[in-house]
Amino acid sequence: MLRMWKIVVFVIVILGACGGWVYRSYQQFLETPLSLGGDERVITIPAGATARDVVQILVENGVLKREWMMLYAIRQSGLSSRLQPGSVVIRRGMTPRELPEVLAHVGKYARQSVQINSGMNLYDVAERLQSERIADSQYILTLSRDPAFVAELGVPAQSLEGYLAPGAYTFDAGTSARDVLTAMHARWRSNWSEIVEANRGAYEQAMRRHLTAHDLVTLASMVEKEAMVDVERPVIARVFYNRLGKKMKLQSDPTCVYPPLEPGERPTPARCKDPQNRYSTYVHEGLPPGPIAIPSPASLRAALLPYKGVDDRQLLYFVARQDGTRRHYFSKSYAEHQTAVDFYLKGKTSRRPRGTVQPAENAP
Repeated sequence: MLRMWKIVVFVIVILGACGGWVYRSYQQFLETPLSLGGDERVITIPAGATARDVVQILVENGVLKREWMMLYAIRQSGLSSRLQPGSVVIRRGMTPRELPEVLAHVGKYARQSVQINSGMNLYDVAERLQSERIADSQYILTLSRDPAFVAELGVPAQSLEGYLAPGAYTFDAGTSARDVLTAMHARWRSNWSEIVEANRGAYEQAMRRHLTAHDLVTLASMVEKEAMVDVERPVIARVFYNRLGKKMKLQSDPTCVYPPLEPGERPTPARCKDPQNRYSTYVHEGLPPGPIAIPSPASLRAALLPYKGVDDRQLLYFVARQDGTRRHYFSKSYAEHQTAVDFYLKGKTSRRPRGTVQPAENAP
């Protein structure tokens, strides 16, 4: 009997020690900041998600590892039946103890709106979607470059760069990142199909010149980044086509800073001459491997219908005037172009550039 009591006491002690260790581990878990890998993450909770579903989403996103502890914390909070769909922003320093309250006030079936502008690249889009609490920026970038997902959407490229439509979007709370990107591409495909059908002859002519649809979208994205007014988009497209025809490097500054090393990066001589940058058209001949931004419908049309008019086949250069007109000066020769650079960019006003009739000079 005495031996039996010793065994019982031993078991009680062991259980107590284990219980104490579990309790301390649980308390430590509640107070340990979540793993974000950055300043913040946006986690999307779909409609109808249970507490277990929510915890699994957090685990899959790498925010936490101890699934059962988080599930227990949510249930202990009394809020497990009040979890709401939507996008929750988890910021640096947030702990598991705070999560149940946050998850219960995401906003029941709130609709979220976002404006995506032409000229944005995937990095800008990802940041905009996160700032509007629609999707996590890291996941958007990963998904938009996932070969399987890109192929599923039928995009003939390595990423969705250039294949998302600009405009205003509204999404229900809990819309997944996959559905967000799918909707943005579906609108792009609708716009592109409409443009191609309206200009079927020009499209077929481009195909006969051994251009692909991907080439056209790529060129349109460059036009988008260079042009400031719609009337010049076809002219800039014409310059690019002329240079391609003469096997001249396109030397488009925006290609130098794609992909960007930091938000809003501006071209520099060093970046433009970087041989490691596959997109720099100062280093590599021809078009870059793919689009560098979202082209507007106007830029897509310009890629199909480049400028036709005076000197159209001779235009080879352009430089921003920087005189408040948001326009460029176009040149037929390198000498004239250098004079234009001196005049408009360097302030050497003693000699004005001349020799080329400026396309659509008086157009609005």
